[in-house]
Parts: sequence; structure tokens; C-alpha cells
Amino acid sequence: MTTALISVPETIAAVGPDLREELREKRYALVSAGDLTLRPELAAAFDDLQASWGRLTPDVHFGGEDRAVRTRRYSDFTYVPATGELSPLDHVAYIQSKEMNSFVGGIERHFGDVEEETFLNPLFRALVRYDFENLPIEDEYRDRAWQCQVHQIRIEINPGKYNELVPEGIHSDGYPWAGLHLISRVDVEGGHSTVFTWEEEPLAKATFLNPLDSLLFEDRRMKHHVTGLSAAEDRGGYRDVLAISFSLPGSPYETLV
Repeated sequence: MTTALISVPETIAAVGPDLREELREKRYALVSAGDLTLRPELAAAFDDLQASWGRLTPDVHFGGEDRAVRTRRYSDFTYVPATGELSPLDHVAYIQSKEMNSFVGGIERHFGDVEEETFLNPLFRALVRYDFENLPIEDEYRDRAWQCQVHQIRIEINPGKYNELVPEGIHSDGYPWAGLHLISRVDVEGGHSTVFTWEEEPLAKATFLNPLDSLLFEDRRMKHHVTGLSAAEDRGGYRDVLAISFSLPGSPYETLV
């Protein structure tokens, strides 16, 4: 994968409450797509970004049998908030401990890297910048080079079938901060998201229906879950999400493993 630095020139305008303050107080924030305003060049980039979910690689660890298929891509990047530079790192396996993921913890999971066409997309880069700029991080850490982890995930449900989306159940992925963005939702029912305290008491519920409906949250201090999806008898459907997380090794913002 190329290691060239990529500038992030654009951002996303938002209406509504100050997300940084909301995240500081509650550690999570639900954002409606209607609260986001895309500049014309970002709106024009959406179709190309959305199309990349049709080129994800199989997730052989999902276990959907005849009910569902999960495809995904995963890459790590270096992100420098002060300059907006984004630099893809070499391929790496995605590994979680058994404590963090009871279903596939301890397994080296290899997925296709995020494509260059995708991470060069202006809207992709704007979403990275939007997520980070809204995090309640102290100024002393904002100018440092962070690690940015990106997951592209599609769940395809076969006609007439139902399948759970997260076999590990209510969980945390251990990232200091994460953003989850709906990219597409076609001919499926379900997929209701909930964020919980670490003790698994529910805090908020939402169903992402429109592209760019989003959740920002302090992953390592809370848990989350999304219910399964079903498809009609006569046709299948799918749900596409983009997950962007941030960590800073050697600081208070390290990922739990």
C-alpha cells in the first residue's frame, strides 16, 4: 500500500448542539444525517464512496451459513489533525483478545486493505476529519500523529432470512474514540443500535435509516450492540457501515486489548 501523505482539505458542517461538549458530558452522541451539511464537492463524492462497499472482501469468520454474508475491508492510517494529513500504513491483521471479543478473540483476521480509491475520496477524508474534530481531546494531544483504524463492513441478508449482526453480543472494541456512519441500507428490517454503560445498562437507542446517520462514542468506556437484520421472502438486502476510530499510543488514549 502506498505511504504517500494525503491532505484533507474539506470538512463537514453540522447544525445542532456542540458535539464536543455532548461527548465530554455523555461520552456518546447520535447524529442525524439531516444535521450534516455537505459541500457540493463532498455530496458529489458520495456515490463513488458508496460503490466501494460492493468491492469488499469476504469475512470468513462471520458464520452466517445460508442466512447472511459479511464482507469487509480494514486498514490502519496515521492521521495528523493539525495538518489534516492521512497516511495509510502497511497491511496488518485485525486482532482482538478473547476478553474483548468472546466470538473470534485471539484470531488473526486478515481482510482486504481499504482501497486507494476509497481513502482518496473527499467524503471519506472529510468524515475522518469531522469525527476527530468533534472529539473532546485536550489541546496537548490534538497536534500529535494519531492512529486511525478504518473498517468498511457490509452485511448481506439472503431472501427470507434473519441473522444477527454481532455474534459477540453487547461489547466494546476497546478504542478510545470511534465514529460509526451508515453508508447504505437496502431492503432490510431491524438493525437497532443501543449504547450501554460498561455495566450494560442501556443509555440510548437509535435505528440508522438514512446514509450518514451516525454515532460518535468513547468506545473503551462503554459498550454497544446492534440487533439482527431480516430480508423479505422475495429479495435479499444489505446494510453498509463505515467505522472510524482513533488511538494515540503512549498517551491516555491507548486502545484496550
